[in-house]
Amino acid sequence: MPKEKIIKPQISYVEEEPMQAEEIQKLKDKVYRQIMIYLPGYLLLLTGAIIIYINAPESYKTVVNPRAEFDEEETSRMWTLAPYVSMFVVVMATIFFGKIYYQSILPVIKDLKQKVKILVFYKPRKSAMQVFNRYYVSVPIFPMRQIQVDNNDFNLISETDELCLHLSKNSLIVLGIKKNDKEISYRESIGKF
Repeated sequence: MPKEKIIKPQISYVEEEPMQAEEIQKLKDKVYRQIMIYLPGYLLLLTGAIIIYINAPESYKTVVNPRAEFDEEETSRMWTLAPYVSMFVVVMATIFFGKIYYQSILPVIKDLKQKVKILVFYKPRKSAMQVFNRYYVSVPIFPMRQIQVDNNDFNLISETDELCLHLSKNSLIVLGIKKNDKEISYRESIGKF
């Protein structure tokens, strides 16, 4: 379960439903984008660790000080420490990117395998920032609390009406918002109160 949790007191009831093709594609695109962001950084750190392991003195000269001169003792010490430094970089990079994988990418992959979404019915709270021409509706997810909606849709929503929030089951990504089978247009960015 991700860090985000559904806030139970704000919810009328919850249902499960199979995902539609466009929702599955939206999740696939999200996984692809996240992998394309994090994988190059991980591979870059692994390449750096390999370069340090293969040629420690020259990698020091290339990265830190190009005019450095080493005697035999310093060179021997660098060759002795190179495997430890390389292993440290590999372990730390794997821990860091592994944590990112388990927190953000793995829940979406589970959603893609299960192909089930949850429908959360709740009474929203509205928040208008008319000066900036932005209109927000509350979402019963913690820590994400509001989502930006279109001005016309904002005027259609009443705080006494129930909205149907479509969420992916494991990652709790907002897949859609409906009011009486009318699709509410929203922005992907979600802010906090």
